[in-house]
Amino acid sequence: MKRHTGITILSFVVSIVLFYLSLRGLHFNEIWASLRKTNAYAFIPIFFIAAAISLSSFRWSRVAGATVRFGEAFVAMLIGMFANNVLPLRLGEVVRGYVLSHKKGLSFTYACSTVALDRFFDLTGLLLLTLVFFPRASLPPAVSKGIYLVIGVLVLCVLLIILLSRESLSNHLSKRILTMEKSFLSRLSKRVIEVQENLRRIGSPMTILFFVVMSFFTWLSMSIALYFVTLALGVSVPRACIPFVCALLNFGITIPSSPGYVGVYQFLIVYLLSIFGVPRSEGFTVSILYHASWYIPYTIVGFGLSLREHLRIRDMRKLEEQEETSQ
Repeated sequence: MKRHTGITILSFVVSIVLFYLSLRGLHFNEIWASLRKTNAYAFIPIFFIAAAISLSSFRWSRVAGATVRFGEAFVAMLIGMFANNVLPLRLGEVVRGYVLSHKKGLSFTYACSTVALDRFFDLTGLLLLTLVFFPRASLPPAVSKGIYLVIGVLVLCVLLIILLSRESLSNHLSKRILTMEKSFLSRLSKRVIEVQENLRRIGSPMTILFFVVMSFFTWLSMSIALYFVTLALGVSVPRACIPFVCALLNFGITIPSSPGYVGVYQFLIVYLLSIFGVPRSEGFTVSILYHASWYIPYTIVGFGLSLREHLRIRDMRKLEEQEETSQ
């Protein structure tokens, strides 16, 4: 509990500091003048965001198994998004696993393992988006080196997943780990088996490739939403750079932050757009409008669905604690 409290406090501190840095040197008049340029394009991003969440929900329903329907995954996904927007510690991922397990009668551990694998496909889609739209000539050397490091780590993760998809290897690895008398290693062994079982159920490499391509188009849809936000505000930025900005933005929000990524979102968009010559005042207004274009719908719809599903966070936390003690 103390550890969670410390992480929560750190997350809010990070968000406050980054929000301050994104606003430093800006004047309200500059931000207001930029916002006043907003035109009818401001409503278009919602359609591409809806397409992205639909693609993501369909992919997760296939990852979770044939018995899980698209509608069930869609509801669980939106409730998870709502939870991420209002709760600390990124509990939304746990919440959507809980909702799916509750709706389908699946074990909580199994449902969360499908969430973890689904997030892996998300990362591969972002990786592919970064590689396709990498603007080598426009980036500062330090940024390029950092991105190459991130890509290297993700490639290693992909290779690890491919290795774990081999049943004989994963079983051998898990048995070896189980012989070590360490509780965290025992939990790691179970996670290895869960990943392998999920990959085995998914089936052929072509199915895995299909999920990766679907993830690419999911994030491309979010990139198009960002592009229309820049059009709505009259911000001039090279179109080919928008998907790259979107990919790095979503890599960046993995750092600890307050619910809804407030502060981190603003700082990253302002910095990334400034690389391509966008003034900080315009970058900040882009961050506000783009953030609102998914934060508000996810929160409203997710809240309504959580009421319909009679979701109680207290019960979810109790179930999570029970699963941890049983491991």
